[in-house]
Amino acid sequence: MKHAAELAASSATGCSFKKRRLVHAGMPPWMTSLGQIDPYYVYQPGQGAILVKSRTGFGTTASGIRAAVRALDPRLPVQVLPLEANLAWWRAMSGTVSALGAGLGALALVLATVGVYGVVSYAVSRRYREIGIRMALGAGARTVLGLILRQTMRPVIIGAVIGIAAGAAMSRILSIVLFGVSPADLIGFGGSALLVVLVALAAGALAVRPAIRTDPTVVLRHE
Repeated sequence: MKHAAELAASSATGCSFKKRRLVHAGMPPWMTSLGQIDPYYVYQPGQGAILVKSRTGFGTTASGIRAAVRALDPRLPVQVLPLEANLAWWRAMSGTVSALGAGLGALALVLATVGVYGVVSYAVSRRYREIGIRMALGAGARTVLGLILRQTMRPVIIGAVIGIAAGAAMSRILSIVLFGVSPADLIGFGGSALLVVLVALAAGALAVRPAIRTDPTVVLRHE
C-alpha cells in the first residue's frame, strides 16, 4: 500500500516538532470496499440500551429522546421504556428462583422432620427390654422417660447446632451474590432447628410411652 507523507516543521516555541499526515494513495487488488460509513455513526451489532436520567416526567423525556433520534435518522427505530419495565424480566426471574428455592427448602425441612421422627422412634423401640428391666428393678415411669429422652435428644441437639452453623456460613456466601439475603436470619435458623427438636422430642415421648405404661414382664418379652 502506497502512502504520501507531508512533513511540516515549526519553531514557534523555540523547539521543533514534526507533523505527519498519511494520505491513502491506492488499494490492493485483493481488498474490496464494502461502502462508506458516516464517521458520526457507530455500528454496534445486536440490541443496545441507553439509560437516561431526567428531572421531568417519563412522557416528556420519551418525547425528547424520540425527537433527538428522528433528528439523527428518521428511519432509525427506537423504543423508550421506563426503568421498571426493563427490570421487570429480571425481577420475574429472581422471583421464580426465590420461589423455587423456598419450595425446595420447605421440602427438605419436611423430609428432615420425617427422617428424624422415624430414626428416634426406631431407636427408642430398640430399648424396650432395657426399659422393662429398669422398671422391674423399681425405676419410676417419669425417671425412665426422662432418661430415655435425655439420651435420645443429645445427638439431635448436636445435629441442630451443626446445622445452624452450616446454614449461617452458607447464608454469608449467598449474601454476596444475592440482594436482600441476611447472613443472620434468626427466625429461619431458629424456627427450623426448633421444629426438628420438637419433632424428635415428640417421637421419643410417643415411642417410650407404651413401654412405661405396660407391665414390665410383658415388655421384657417384646421382640
